[in-house]
Amino acid sequence: MPVQELTTADGVSIHMFELKSSGGRDMLMLHGVCRAGRTFSSFAAMLPDELRISAIDFRGHGQSGRAGTRYHVTDYVNDAMAALKAIGRPTIVYGHSLGSLVAAAVAAQTPDAVSAIILEDPPSAAFWQNIETTNYHPTFVAMRQWAGRMDLSSGDIASQLRDVPMKPTADGRTVKLGDVRDAVSLRFTASCVRQLAPNVMQTILEDEWLANYESDSILSAIRCPVLLLRGNTALGGMLPSDDADRMVSRLYDCTRIDFPAAGHLLHWQMRTEASLQTAAFIESL
Repeated sequence: MPVQELTTADGVSIHMFELKSSGGRDMLMLHGVCRAGRTFSSFAAMLPDELRISAIDFRGHGQSGRAGTRYHVTDYVNDAMAALKAIGRPTIVYGHSLGSLVAAAVAAQTPDAVSAIILEDPPSAAFWQNIETTNYHPTFVAMRQWAGRMDLSSGDIASQLRDVPMKPTADGRTVKLGDVRDAVSLRFTASCVRQLAPNVMQTILEDEWLANYESDSILSAIRCPVLLLRGNTALGGMLPSDDADRMVSRLYDCTRIDFPAAGHLLHWQMRTEASLQTAAFIESL
C-alpha cells in the first residue's frame, strides 16, 4: 500500500495512503473526528475498481503529526489541501462528518483541484450548538479521558467506553454506550482513540471547533457536483432535515439521499447502500 508523508502549509506531518490502486479517476477520503483514514477500508473496496482511492489521517489522528491547539475545522482544511497538492489531478473528495465539512471547504477554495464531492452526514452548525443535549457529549468527554493512551490496549479502552452512560431514553430507561454500539465498532473506535491527541477533544468540548468556518458562504461558492448522504437524527445523524434543506438551497448542483434506517456512520452502518449510491453518482459525472 503506497504511503506518503506530507507536510501542510502550517508545518504538520500528514499520513496519506492508498486504499485502492488503479489508473483511473482519483478519490480522496476524509474521515470524521476521533476516527482515522482506515475507517474507509471496507467501504472503499466496494467502490468502482477504476478509482484510485487515497485517504489521510487528519492532524492529531492516526499516524499523522500533532498540531498543538490547531484543531479547528479550518485547521484540518490544511491537511486536505496538502493531500490534493500531492495528488496533483482533479479529485473526487469524499468526506464523513468533519471530513465532509473539510471537503466542502476545499471544493470552495480550490475548484480546479476538486471535480466533485460526497458529503456523508455533515454536522450542521445548529446541531453542533446543541451538542451538549445529545449522546455525543458524554461520548466525547470519555474519549478525551482515554485519548492518546497508548499504554492501554484497544480492548482495555473499549471496555471503558462500553460503560459510558448515555442520556436517559424517552421512556426513562438508562442505557450505556455498549447498548447502542456493537462490540467490534467499539473496539475500532478504541483503536482510534489510542492514537488521538487529547487537544482534538478539548477543542470540541470548548465549543471552538467551528470557529471561522462560514458554512453558508462556503456552500454558495461550490460549483462542482455534490452528493449529500444524510442519516436519521433520531438514530444519531448530525444533519436535521431543515438544515439539509438549507444546505441544498445553497449548493449549485446537489443530489440528496436520506437514509432513514441509519444514523451518522453511513459508510459503516449502510455500507452496501451508501457505496451503491456513491458509485452511481460517480458514474454520472
